[in-house]
Amino acid sequence: MIKQVQITNNVTHAVEVYPENHKEMKFMMDVAFRVSQESYDTKRKVGAVITKDRNILAYGYNGTATNSSNKMRDSKGEVLPTVIHAEQNAIAKLAKSTNSGDNATIYTTLFPCITCALSIIQSGIKRVVFYRYYKNNDALNLLLESGIELYKIEKDK
Repeated sequence: MIKQVQITNNVTHAVEVYPENHKEMKFMMDVAFRVSQESYDTKRKVGAVITKDRNILAYGYNGTATNSSNKMRDSKGEVLPTVIHAEQNAIAKLAKSTNSGDNATIYTTLFPCITCALSIIQSGIKRVVFYRYYKNNDALNLLLESGIELYKIEKDK
């Protein structure tokens, strides 16, 4: 099931939709879940895939900077400040390529945090398709107010 997240009268709600490209959306989310398995995080593996015109432009997973230690958590199990989010990794890879994020879609296994939402907006991405909500959804209104379409993919019953 796919739900489009919307705001009506300052109230956020999700409406079930059946987009023409629903099969592609589910396929790309499957790719995002596969990408998430590359993460070295022992508690939360997150994947993101940026697409346009049915092509994968970039992907990323939560991890650390290139050529640095893959250590992602401290002795208390808290995430280190050096961890790069999946969306940030994907957008950085996109920036290093010859492709543009204008009108692209990002598929992410976890709803973006506020910092990633800002990067999504600035990169020209117009749709966010996600699977799980983040621990806080501060970015939800920011994305919607910026004209970003939000879709939540749920498991079919």
